[in-house]
Amino acid sequence: MPDSIISLLNEDGKKQLFSECRRVHFNAGDQLFNQGEEAKSMYLVCKGKVSLFRLMPNGDEKLFKVFMAGELIAEMAMFMNPRVYPMSARVEQDTELFSFDYANTLRIFTCTPEVSVRVMTYMSNRIYHLMDTVNILTQVNANQRLVMRLAEIYRLQQKQDRRVLIPVTKKLLATQLGMTPETLSRSIKKLKTEGFISESGNHIVLLDIPTLCEFVDLTPDIFSLQ
Repeated sequence: MPDSIISLLNEDGKKQLFSECRRVHFNAGDQLFNQGEEAKSMYLVCKGKVSLFRLMPNGDEKLFKVFMAGELIAEMAMFMNPRVYPMSARVEQDTELFSFDYANTLRIFTCTPEVSVRVMTYMSNRIYHLMDTVNILTQVNANQRLVMRLAEIYRLQQKQDRRVLIPVTKKLLATQLGMTPETLSRSIKKLKTEGFISESGNHIVLLDIPTLCEFVDLTPDIFSLQ
């Protein structure tokens, strides 16, 4: 799946999109937007860090994603009805962003039937991926979720040295897996104790993929790069 909807445009479309955007600066602690606000813009991170979170009924913040340089924020919100931000975004460090306003974004991404079809296909795939994630979170246990996530990262990294670079903090990884940090730590410790994985900095080394998958009752095919 493309990294963002920007990759759906040809070179002329990209030039037009960026010629009409604004480069904006935010300081650490600034709120980029709040959940429920009208979605007036999507943003591309030039440098810095932005956290996407939602306030839960008990008042706690649930962190969903951290956006770094090169990542696009709120692209799906541009095509929602009603057009509102489904979560809040906070700037975690001094950050520069490209800001694309809704009117220009809509015009460029609906300029031809071909581009519109690409956008619909992209959004459909995103929704399918999100639904698949929900199914995983509700139908498999903690160890299986962890191994499936390791397999997903392994495939995306397109490497065969069995070293998986974890691109987020363990706290955020736990949130993405629908578990507490303590549960994640126990799952990692269990797999290490059994001799299936080891840790080296922010890497997890897969020592024995077949027996790891057998232990958590998954097929080794999930690690296939094909």
